Amino acid sequence: MRANHRVRAGSHAAAGTPSAVSVARPSEGEAHDRGTLDWRISVPGVPAIVAIARKLVRAALWDSRRLDDIELVASELVTNAIRHTPSGRTGSLLTLRIRGTAGWARIDVSDLGSGSWAEPSSAAEGDECGRGLVIVNALADLAGHGPAADGQVSWAEIHWDVSPDAARTRAGAIRHT
Repeated sequence: MRANHRVRAGSHAAAGTPSAVSVARPSEGEAHDRGTLDWRISVPGVPAIVAIARKLVRAALWDSRRLDDIELVASELVTNAIRHTPSGRTGSLLTLRIRGTAGWARIDVSDLGSGSWAEPSSAAEGDECGRGLVIVNALADLAGHGPAADGQVSWAEIHWDVSPDAARTRAGAIRHT
């Protein structure tokens, strides 16, 4: 689906505690042979999930030259889904998808939102909220949102330069995981 907004720069597990999560990995013959990664996890929309999302990104994209940026973007998108959509209500879920290959990563967060997109706000000094989309837009090469099966998806792509040796190393490491 094409995004409704662009800016520069599955089935769900039972709701409950943050430990009630399931990660879907591609089959051995699927993405692994192309040297790509595609993880999907459906989780309860509770604040503790933000830390879990950061850890999953770190584990999945360990060799990225922009790992800190990707991790921060993922945590901001997950936080927005929890704070600003029905996915943050008790018993509701959101889905985090982490995709990547040498030189590229994409984070998708699907939630129960209406599909409306808030423009980045300008937070006052000292405010604890209001910077999420500003951060995402500053760090991502592309970002946007669009409709999803049960609500909406917010996404961001981050790119980096990769030497041919690094690309081969990543493809080999993914095949053997």
